[in-house]
Amino acid sequence: MKIKLITLGFAAAAILPACSTYQDARAPYDEHHKVRVAETIERMEIYIRPEGMNLSARDRAALGNFINGFAQNSRGSGLYLNVPSNMAGSPSLGQTQGEIQNMMMGAGLSGVSFQSGQYQAAPGAPAPIVLSYRRLAVMPIDCAVNSDLARTYNNQAYPNFGCAGQSNFAVMVNDPTQILDGYGSTPANTERRVNGVNAYVQGESPASAIPTGQQVSSSE
Repeated sequence: MKIKLITLGFAAAAILPACSTYQDARAPYDEHHKVRVAETIERMEIYIRPEGMNLSARDRAALGNFINGFAQNSRGSGLYLNVPSNMAGSPSLGQTQGEIQNMMMGAGLSGVSFQSGQYQAAPGAPAPIVLSYRRLAVMPIDCAVNSDLARTYNNQAYPNFGCAGQSNFAVMVNDPTQILDGYGSTPANTERRVNGVNAYVQGESPASAIPTGQQVSSSE
């Protein structure tokens, strides 16, 4: 009986390792669902009449928001004005350009000029003036991959783990350059550091003194 048990023990020891395969650990969620920054183009189309640009209050507010967005996000890139070929040289085009420049001056962009170009449009066909500029933007993260949460035999995080948190974080980023460069550190307070080292060398506490009004005990 003892010989049979020993034989079965050796057989089980030989079979069990064959059922277990090594798997590399999944990358951390901030690398697996990395927040990415890419260059995008913001554009706005403006339809004008032959007699000039006559914007409604809503369209004028939209144009003002577009110019304010250019002032905040362009980071040195130019503002491009693409004009349809059937409108080149018309008085309404000059009036529209002057109106846009006035709105840029109101946004603090008096020294910024825009570049003009043309695109082909059929004679007499309604075609818009296209304003555009380049900016950096945080790319949305697709978390639509379905995962089986019950599949835990390999003790690994499911593929979508952390994706929702990374996606929410990406939406909250106001300045995409924070993802690329971050903020630089300010110079250290050398005087305060030297005072702390001197107090430590002299056997004194380097901690700051606590004002009397902040000294509160649990018994009070």
